[in-house]
Amino acid sequence: MQLIQADHELFLQAFEKPTQIYRFLRTRNLIAPIFLHRTLTYMCHRNSRNNLKRKSFKVDNLLFKVEKMRGEQETHSLASNLQLTFTGFFHKAGKPSQDCENEQNSVSLEVLLVKVCHKKRKDVSCPVKQVPTGKKQVLLNPDTSAGVQAKPGSFPSLLVPSSEFEPSNSHMVKSYSLLFRVSRPGYPRTQINGLTNGESHHNRDFTEEVVNRKRRSSSLREEGETTFVAQMTVFDKNRRLQLLDGEYEVSMQEMEECPVSKKRATWETILDGKRLPPFESFSQGPTLQFSLRWTSDSSDRSTAPVAKPLATRNSETNQDTRTSTLRATHTLALKESINTDVQTRREQISAEPRQKLRILYQFQYNNNTRQQTEARDDLHCPWCTLNCRKLYSLLKHLKLSHSRFIFNYVPHPKGAKIEVSINECYDGSYAGNPQDIHSQPGFAFSRNGPVKRTAVTHILVCRPMRTKPSLSEFLELEDADREQQRTYISGHNRLYFHSDSCMPLRPQEMEVDSEDERDPDWLKEKTVKQIEEFTDVNEGEKEIMKLWNLHAMKYGFIADNQMNEACLLFAEHHGSYIVKHNLCRNFLLHLISMHDFNLVTTLTIDQAMARLRLIQSQVAQREKDREEDEEEEEEEEEDWETAVESQPEPDPDPDLSEYKPYSDEMSNSCLENGTQQQQQQQERGGAVTERMFSKQKLCGSGSVLN
Repeated sequence: MQLIQADHELFLQAFEKPTQIYRFLRTRNLIAPIFLHRTLTYMCHRNSRNNLKRKSFKVDNLLFKVEKMRGEQETHSLASNLQLTFTGFFHKAGKPSQDCENEQNSVSLEVLLVKVCHKKRKDVSCPVKQVPTGKKQVLLNPDTSAGVQAKPGSFPSLLVPSSEFEPSNSHMVKSYSLLFRVSRPGYPRTQINGLTNGESHHNRDFTEEVVNRKRRSSSLREEGETTFVAQMTVFDKNRRLQLLDGEYEVSMQEMEECPVSKKRATWETILDGKRLPPFESFSQGPTLQFSLRWTSDSSDRSTAPVAKPLATRNSETNQDTRTSTLRATHTLALKESINTDVQTRREQISAEPRQKLRILYQFQYNNNTRQQTEARDDLHCPWCTLNCRKLYSLLKHLKLSHSRFIFNYVPHPKGAKIEVSINECYDGSYAGNPQDIHSQPGFAFSRNGPVKRTAVTHILVCRPMRTKPSLSEFLELEDADREQQRTYISGHNRLYFHSDSCMPLRPQEMEVDSEDERDPDWLKEKTVKQIEEFTDVNEGEKEIMKLWNLHAMKYGFIADNQMNEACLLFAEHHGSYIVKHNLCRNFLLHLISMHDFNLVTTLTIDQAMARLRLIQSQVAQREKDREEDEEEEEEEEEDWETAVESQPEPDPDPDLSEYKPYSDEMSNSCLENGTQQQQQQQERGGAVTERMFSKQKLCGSGSVLN
C-alpha cells in the first residue's frame, strides 16, 4: 500500500511541474501574447479576415472612408426624430397615483425647443427662439415599485420631428435645447428643496404682497399654481449630439414670478447651513423622469412603448442607435459588402451540423494509467483554455505548444481518447536569448534609444508541400518508427565572454574580436584617473606617464626586448604633442629612467631624441615661414594703402583733344619699338646660324682627322 501511495505521489509530482509552467504561460500570453493563434495554419478557421482587398488598396481610401462615415453619422443624427416618453413627475409633497382621471393626480407638462442663434452684433445678446412642441398630462408621483407594473401604453409620449433640427438657415442656429415647463395646480408656494425662493426674513412681507398682486392681476394662471422648469442641451454649438438614447431624470427648479430686486438682494442660508451632498436634489426636490429615443418613425404615437436604456455611445462621433428595423437593414448592408468567398465559407460552417465529440484525457505514468478525466464535448485545451474548435487543431496544438507531454490519439466510437504521458526526451535547457540571463540588474528600463542586437538563433525554413490534415499522424507509433520528441528549433544559444575581463560579450560587441581589445574606453579612463591621483610627481611627468601607458596598452608591448621599438614608435606618434606642450625634458628623463633598468640602450635614446629635435626644427621652420608670410602680407597691404593714397584726383571735365596726340605718339613709338625688336632678333638669328655652321665644320674636320 505504501508503494502504491509513493508511486502516486511521484505521478502527481511529475505532472505538477509542467502543468504549473503551462498555466503560467497561459496567463502571460493572455496579457502579452507572443503570437496570434489565428495566424497558424492549423487554426485557419479562427481567422475570418480576408486579405483580397489589399491588392486594390490605396492610401486615399482611408480618407474617403472617414469622410463618408462622418457624413453618414451627421445625416443620421439630424434625420432622426426625437421621441420622449414621460414616466412621471416626482415631488415629495405629493401622493402616489396611477391614473390621470383626476387632475390633482397629474401635472401639465409643456415641452419647448429652444434655438439659440448667432448674434449679428457684439453689443447685443444672442437671439433666442422658442418653438412649442406639445403639451402632455404627466402622472404625479407614480408608484415605480417592483410590485406595481404599468401598462406599456399608459405613459404619454411626445415626438419632436427632425425638421425642427434642420432649419432653412441652419448656419444661423447656434445650439438646440429642450425646455421642460411643469405646471402644478393647487400647490402653495412654500419652501422647495429647503430654499426660500429668493425671499429673506427682512422683506418677506413685502414679497408676499407683490406675489398676491401678481396673482390677482394674472388671468391665465389659477390660484396657487406653481411652475417648475428645466433645460437640456440637444446639440451644442459644435453640432455635437449631447442626448443619447436612454432613461433620464431631470431636476426641476421653481420659476420665479417676482425676481429679487438688486437693491433688496441679500444673502440667504440654504438648508439651515447644512452641507448638500451631490445628487441630493434628486431625492429632495421635484424631478421629471422620461425616456429618450431617436427613431425614424415620424408618427406621433402617444402609446409608444418605454425605451429601454441602451449602451452609452461616444458623443464625439454622434453615433446613433437605431431600432430593430434599422439594425436589420444595416446588418444586411454589411453582409452584402462582405466577400462572397467568406459568405460561402460561413454558410457552409453554419449549415454543417455540429458533431458532439466526447473527449477524455487519460494520464499515464510508467506505462500505467493513473487517472482519467470525465468525457466532455469540449475542444478547449485543458492547460491554456484555448478553444480549438476542431479535434485536429486541438491535437496539433497539444503536440506543438505543450511538448513537455506526449499525446497519443486513440479513436473512440463517440469521440476521442487522448493519452498523456511525460516526455522524457524533452530538452528543458534555456532556448531564449542568453543575454537576458546575464543582463545587469537595474538596467531593465534604462534604454534611451535603439540597441543593437545579434541574432542568437539561425532557423532554416523548409516549405515542403503540405499534406492533408489527418488524425493518423497523432496515433501511437511503433517502437522502431517512434518519433523522437525534441525541439523543432535548435540554434546557437551560447554566451561568450571577454578574454581579458571575463565580462559577458554584449550583442553589439560580437563583430569585434575580444583578443584585439587591448585598450577599451573604460580601461583608458581608469588608467588616466589613477595617474591623476599621484602626488609625488609633477604635471609634466604625469602627462608623459599617461601617454606612455596608453601607448603600451594600444600596441600591446609586454616584453623587455620590445621597449626599444616602443620608444621609437612613441617618439614618432607623440612627438608633436610632446614638443607642443614642452615635455622634451620630461621625455628624456623617462628614457634615462628606462635605461637605468636596462630596458633601452643609449642608441635608442639618441635616435628618439634626434626625432624630437627633427620635429622641433620642423615646427620652428613652420613657425618662421608663417611669420614671414604674415610680414609679406602686411607689407603688401601697406603698399596698396600708399598706392591708393598717392593717386591724383580725377578731373571732373576732361578735354579729349589733349589725349589724342598722346595716343598717336604712343602708337608711333610702339611701331618703332616693334621694328627695332625685329631687327635685333634677325641679327641674333644670323649670329646663331653662323655659330652652328662653324660647329658643324669643326665636327666634320674632327671626324676626317680621326
